[in-house]
Amino acid sequence: MATSRFTICLTIAATIVGMAGDATANPLEIELTGLLNRHPQIKAAEKSLQSSRKGVDAAKADFYPTVSVTGDAGYENIDSPSARSDNAPGGNAFGRTRNTASLSVTQNIFNGYATASAVRTARLNRELAQISFEGTRQNTIFEGIQVYIDVLRQRRLIELARENEATIQRQLNLEDERVQRGSGVAVDVLQAKSRLQIAKERRVNFEGALEDAISRYTQVFDHSPDVEAMLDPEPPIDLVPSELSKSIDIAVIENPAVGNSGTTVEVARERRRTVRAELFPTVDLEGTYNYEKHNNATLGTRRDYSLVLTSTWELFSGFSTRASMAQAAYDYHASKDQHEYTVRKVIEQSKLAWQSLLTARERLELLENAVNIASEVFESRKKLREAGKETVINVLDAENEVNNAQINYTSAFYDERLAVYQLLLAMGRLDSKNLSLGF
Repeated sequence: MATSRFTICLTIAATIVGMAGDATANPLEIELTGLLNRHPQIKAAEKSLQSSRKGVDAAKADFYPTVSVTGDAGYENIDSPSARSDNAPGGNAFGRTRNTASLSVTQNIFNGYATASAVRTARLNRELAQISFEGTRQNTIFEGIQVYIDVLRQRRLIELARENEATIQRQLNLEDERVQRGSGVAVDVLQAKSRLQIAKERRVNFEGALEDAISRYTQVFDHSPDVEAMLDPEPPIDLVPSELSKSIDIAVIENPAVGNSGTTVEVARERRRTVRAELFPTVDLEGTYNYEKHNNATLGTRRDYSLVLTSTWELFSGFSTRASMAQAAYDYHASKDQHEYTVRKVIEQSKLAWQSLLTARERLELLENAVNIASEVFESRKKLREAGKETVINVLDAENEVNNAQINYTSAFYDERLAVYQLLLAMGRLDSKNLSLGF
């Protein structure tokens, strides 16, 4: 009997693990690789990262001088007393084709370190975009794994429901034959029909859940799943720490949400320096060169140049700088509080994922025993029924217990795999490197 129980459980596990055959690659890995290349959210995050990199270049531009050139050419007519006097004795107005050009070079010498602060802010924004990009990738990977596993789960539950339905149908046929021979009870046939309807309802419910899972899968991967080719994923168990405290320590350091909020604090701190720059004067070195010919009623050519140091200091601005500094201070402290909250949430996420994994593993072990026991009871009741010592309703109930245990075992089987990925997500390690996705 022990051998029989072991065989039943082994059959269930082998069916769940899937018909992998000699496949050399896990289809989940192939799907996730394509997901990272094509998903709109990942592509949007990547473009935001590229934009932030250009933002650094734009901020650095203020370290360099600005060069501008202006010029004009055209006919100019001036009719004024001075022009007529200059053109005596005729006293005509001045009219000539004029040409002017100007070259200006301005180099900022000091602006209260506003440019340096702007560059640091741009670099922090680039770091934020990089962290957000990584967070988007990991969340998208988990979403892909989740819908992939859900399709596998619903497919297996449908198989179990159909097996249960077929078993009840066979039992119904046997009872009907007994009634026809006069050795059966008509009410047993009715009870079997009732159980058959319940089994069909369960199967229809699972089929609807599979269609929902396929819809979610199509949304994530942008194509329908090849259900028959899908294989049960093998999560990287070796990446799971041996203790909860270790997983929390890793999550606080590597989770993208923590890195994002921490960098946001630095951006807010830098904003205070940017506002403080308004308290200082601005000093520029300006060089100009001008060329004029027949300009402004003056015959001939004129050339001049200058190199001057200019300074501008705003002494009063209606207390706007003071208010902006206070605002930046509040924003900074608010970002610190938000960072503390994010750390708490990540710790909570790690604890929940850890407990979910432990619970799934314990359930899997208990349900394995439950399947064995329920199968043994079912076989015993079938033999008693064949000997005429048991009612059909008890046999059907025993068979239903086996089916329920198998369904629960299947759910726990996939819950355990999903829990591993969920813990890696909380730790910030659900990336292409740890999943061997070839990136």
